[in-house]
Amino acid sequence: MSSQPFEAYESITRQNLDLLQSDQPGFGTRNIVEVSFNMVNATVGAGVIGLPLALLLAGFINGIILSVIVGLLTFAAVYGMILAGQRLGVYKFAALGEHVMGRFGFHTLNLMLFIQSAGSCISYFILIADTLPILLKLYLPEEYGYFLDRRLVTMLVAIFVIFPLNIPRSIGALASWSTISVLLLPVMILSVLIRAPAYSTMHDAPLTMWGKDPVSAIGIMSFALVCSQVAFSNYLSQRNQSSMAWGCTTGLSTFMSWIISITFAIIGYLCFGKDVESNIFANFPEDDNVINVGRLSLGLSMVLTVPMAFYPARDAVQKSLGFERAEKQPTTIQHYGVTIVLFVVFLLFGITVRSLGKVYSIVGGFASAYLAYIMPALAYIGAFHPTWLPWYRTKTIAQTEGQPLLLKDDDTAILVLPQRKLWLDISSILLLSFGSVVMVFTAIKAFD
Repeated sequence: MSSQPFEAYESITRQNLDLLQSDQPGFGTRNIVEVSFNMVNATVGAGVIGLPLALLLAGFINGIILSVIVGLLTFAAVYGMILAGQRLGVYKFAALGEHVMGRFGFHTLNLMLFIQSAGSCISYFILIADTLPILLKLYLPEEYGYFLDRRLVTMLVAIFVIFPLNIPRSIGALASWSTISVLLLPVMILSVLIRAPAYSTMHDAPLTMWGKDPVSAIGIMSFALVCSQVAFSNYLSQRNQSSMAWGCTTGLSTFMSWIISITFAIIGYLCFGKDVESNIFANFPEDDNVINVGRLSLGLSMVLTVPMAFYPARDAVQKSLGFERAEKQPTTIQHYGVTIVLFVVFLLFGITVRSLGKVYSIVGGFASAYLAYIMPALAYIGAFHPTWLPWYRTKTIAQTEGQPLLLKDDDTAILVLPQRKLWLDISSILLLSFGSVVMVFTAIKAFD
């Protein structure tokens, strides 16, 4: 199959390019840095707010060690899963689950994707509702008091700002907004770094080795760092879709996400210790102006992050309803119908539910563990070592070698069929074991 010059794609309409980019390789338009920011934006969301609590639950020293392990496993999972997709010629997360485990795997993965993404969207709406109304209450004149209602503010922001970002089919359309969102995160962290020491003398923060609930801590960390549900959509939006380029994207995004997350976790724990809340901003008074800058950054960042969680939830529902299959994409009516219904449901939950702690630990330990560790491990094993699986059936490996990718200038990028790697073989076993243990203990604790 011959390569086409970059100019050939200029004739494709934006709508058609959006459709192609969301479904198949070869039509990506974003560079490695842009896609990395998209991945960071999808990763560092509401979950980062609960990481100081994770250090309390795991023990300070053990928590930092666990965060490194979770970060390394996340990198191996996302990288290995895309290699599996390249080898099998499958570029949809749910389709990959079906390829490896049949219809049971397809529906199980869609269910876990929906739980994870729905939980993320709802937690983002909760944070918006807990952040922006506080700022409006402090800085708006009293005659605008009707704008201070928590639910009203959240609904207005959601309808007029967030909803339009959820309309495109391809996640690549959010790259510019993702960059803004990621750049807001250092402002949020810096505000906590500046002001938290002023309150540290009021709280005890022991540097313990072990905490009282490391399983819940792992669940919170998994929720904070999981990004496998948006890996394929981001991969398809990347211009250079070679394995090496994707390795650079995965490494850069995972490292940035871990640095942001652990920095926030350490600062929060050292300053509030045993009294740290699941939302660290709840530890600060409402009239702290520096912290309110951080609250504003958090609120704006969450506004721009909701779509990153919404896209996988919508994809899961469309696949379960049969609107999206390997051979077809949802019609315009189906696309807009699912988008509107899901958005309304998530928004209603977001303005009525107020507890973040349970969302972090249960969704993180159950759905996130499956998506972040178990499914990527099974995908890699199914692609490179299918006989390791007890339900193994002979499957045809897609002939993807030589498939042309979108060119940049006069360069030619060819997708080469990837080969197995020993370190990924080992990682897949570790991912499967780690994820299974976390899921089992989370389920036990949830029904205890």
